[in-house]
Amino acid sequence: PAPAECELYHVNRDALFSYHRLSESFLQKLWSLYTSAHYKNTPNDLQMLSDAPAHNVFVLLGPTAESSSNNNNKNNSNEGDQLPDILAIVQTSLEGKLSRKTIQAQLARGHRSAGDLIPWTMSQQFGDNNFAQLSGARVVRVAVHPAVQGMGYGSRAMELLYRYYNGEMIDLSGGDASESDEEEENNSSSSDEDDETPSESEPEEAAKSKALIHREALKPRKKLPPLLLPLSALPTPRLDWLGTSFGLTPALHNFWQQKVGMTLLYLRQTANELTGEHSAIMIRALPRRSGWDDAWLPAFGVDARRRIGRLLGCAFRHMDVSLAVNLMGDVTGGFGAWMKNGGDKEDEIDDVGNNEVNMDKHALREVKKRSGTQSTKLTSSELHYHLTPHDLQRLELYSRNLCDHHLVSDLIPSLSQLYFTSRMGPNFRLSSVQAALLCGMGLQFKSVEELTSELGLPINQVLAMFNKAVKKMSLAFNQILVDEESEGLLGGDAIKEAESKMQRIQDLVGQTLEEDAAEGAVEAMEALKRGNETHADSGVTGTRMTPEISDPEIMKYALKGTDEEWADAIKKKNFSGNGETVQIKSKQVRSSKKRKSGEELMESILNDEKNRLGKQDKGGKKKSSKKKSRK
Repeated sequence: PAPAECELYHVNRDALFSYHRLSESFLQKLWSLYTSAHYKNTPNDLQMLSDAPAHNVFVLLGPTAESSSNNNNKNNSNEGDQLPDILAIVQTSLEGKLSRKTIQAQLARGHRSAGDLIPWTMSQQFGDNNFAQLSGARVVRVAVHPAVQGMGYGSRAMELLYRYYNGEMIDLSGGDASESDEEEENNSSSSDEDDETPSESEPEEAAKSKALIHREALKPRKKLPPLLLPLSALPTPRLDWLGTSFGLTPALHNFWQQKVGMTLLYLRQTANELTGEHSAIMIRALPRRSGWDDAWLPAFGVDARRRIGRLLGCAFRHMDVSLAVNLMGDVTGGFGAWMKNGGDKEDEIDDVGNNEVNMDKHALREVKKRSGTQSTKLTSSELHYHLTPHDLQRLELYSRNLCDHHLVSDLIPSLSQLYFTSRMGPNFRLSSVQAALLCGMGLQFKSVEELTSELGLPINQVLAMFNKAVKKMSLAFNQILVDEESEGLLGGDAIKEAESKMQRIQDLVGQTLEEDAAEGAVEAMEALKRGNETHADSGVTGTRMTPEISDPEIMKYALKGTDEEWADAIKKKNFSGNGETVQIKSKQVRSSKKRKSGEELMESILNDEKNRLGKQDKGGKKKSSKKKSRK
């Protein structure tokens, strides 16, 4: 059948291990599929499948499974022949819901309890005690029938399982999940009471007769719960994430990342001794069922990608370059949605609006807290921290084929870090071959010859693709510098303020420069005419001055007398201008007192000084006579 027509059913383990003929046949089919799908199966796995309380088993069956199961209930003669074929099996384990005190106490001592693989590992790796408080389901095994592998049945099973844990399964019959749970409990309790098999009725008799347990006779039950139940008839547990742990291979990583949509959060540095594979943990959030903020997933994902990128040169150096570039992820896919919706500003989150966009912005803010990046776009200051102007010049020379690739080999790690940490912006992207070359040479420190053998390409084609990648990044770097320089010259608040000032000037001045100069000349001539008509007294008798010259310091040097007086003096003198002088009488009133000569002045000063000294001597004699009289 087509994968879209198949449905996922929950297997009741009480009915599966009830020693019924139909259940035994179904268990044999199930375990044979387990054995063919995995290299390692032990009796402990069967025991865990039977009685582990946190484990659940789901099977993917064709569209005729429900009708065949109804026929099996009616006709018990050919039960084994009418069992539906199992296309895929999914075994899950519920984990999480650990208290913070337990986590802190265990991690402080460097220990952790058995079980809860993903919560303990995430809490230890990321130092976040809140993650262990979340509840989730870990996919223990996914087994697909060998005849139908690679046809999409495993992806269909995981899609239905995700929808079930996310609360998207709806019971079309109209029944409530809680009612079905009560009916199931009542049926199981009534069947326990009515069941007369020796395995359940014998304990009381065995206590009396002191019979041994191994002497009990195992017989099938008369009343059994349904072996298979559709997911719509089951109550959905409230979970926050769906994850898995597996040995990393290119095929499995492609399945869990591309088909299931999970994110790689952990990769163990030491490989398995038997398989040589590194253990990986991948998780997908359940947004509809989660009561917590889902921003932790992209934050952990970016942090894990940064860690893996730094370890590709040491612990993961011998990893195939195709797998390594897939681990680093698609720089514009995966988290590209919240990168575009989030923007570059932290305070753009609104309380109202598109919830998805606001969620992406909040996720971006959590990423910035954990990764330490201030923006999703590279700035010129950060670019100069990684590459100097001389380094940029070398990149430009190599992009123009003016030098060998050895001249820029020391710059490849910086270019790889900038590209695979999404610092080049969401719109910048290299081809798959160019990204693989950048990852292999810059992060894994492999030579061109090693990459040529791994990719299966000729060396001239490898160098050509590498040159194109470096040229594209060099052009992007130059564009970043040009944009920031243009913003400093023509953009920002300065250009807005200049435009506003020019607009105000245009509103005030509505004439040309020539018109303004002509108007100023007319005003100046009018002011000059008014100054000639009006005069003001300078404070000196017989002089005149214009209102523009009113400074007394300047007027000390003004010629005294009126124009008529000077004209009369010139006529009387017959002034010819050959070194002759002309004078007029001053009208200033002189004081009647005569000035004393220098000798008289000195004599008066000496007399005054003698008089002062004589007065001082008389005062001293009076004081001495008073003292003698007192004695």
